[in-house]
Amino acid sequence: MLEQMAISGVARWKSPDGDLRIWRPAPHVLLTRFEGRYYSLDFARRTMDAIEESAAGQPPPDIFHDWEGMEAYATESRTQMTEQARRLLRQVNSFTVLTRSKLVRMGVSMANLVLGGRIQAVTERGEFERALDQAVSRFQVARGA
Repeated sequence: MLEQMAISGVARWKSPDGDLRIWRPAPHVLLTRFEGRYYSLDFARRTMDAIEESAAGQPPPDIFHDWEGMEAYATESRTQMTEQARRLLRQVNSFTVLTRSKLVRMGVSMANLVLGGRIQAVTERGEFERALDQAVSRFQVARGA
């Protein structure tokens, strides 16, 4: 069972297996961060709910998954998230995933095959942060901020 909290616009779920945080640094940018030993289907469902909500809005969102701290995941989590992403491809601007785990990178690569290469997979935090900053800035430039 996941314990849910919300602080300053950040939804958070914790269990002995890990810690998931989800927030929007800009209205069109969704950011998830998972740290822990096992990304269960319960964590994936929370993530998928947030993606579904973001994809229903305009403009199409940029989805960022900071999974650098993820050690392993439930296979069903990957398959369900991949199916959701396939279904929402036209409603999402981009997917970017940061991971260092070989197991997680392999899962992201498998998902990317199904999604026609739409996932930008990165292994360096700096590259991830630059892509995130560009996505957030793009919204500010579009609004003339």
